[in-house]
Amino acid sequence: MSKITIDLENDPNLYFRIDNFTVPDAARAELEATMRRTQAFIQKLPGFRGHVVFEKTDGPTTFNIATIAVWESKEALDKAGERVRAYYKEIGFDMPTMLAHWGVKAELGNFNAPRGMQ
Repeated sequence: MSKITIDLENDPNLYFRIDNFTVPDAARAELEATMRRTQAFIQKLPGFRGHVVFEKTDGPTTFNIATIAVWESKEALDKAGERVRAYYKEIGFDMPTMLAHWGVKAELGNFNAPRGMQ
């Protein structure tokens, strides 16, 4: 279980990878296995601060799974992205192809938390 502490006053350089997925029931087990494998990989990377997976319980959006990974800086997040892409290539995993195969729709992105908006 990941623990995430977000303290922007004392750690204003945090960056976040926030991904939202619409996952058909038939693809759920395979997507979860892929997420666990990726989580095991990223938690060892420099600058990783934590990861949480959310499952929608109510609301109008079609997304039913959301993930947030917290990184100590933009540089750490950028380097992690490079490492994940290399890891996927090494293990022969093509994310866009697999998402299409599973019928999963995804909205992926890197975020900061602007101080002026807090």
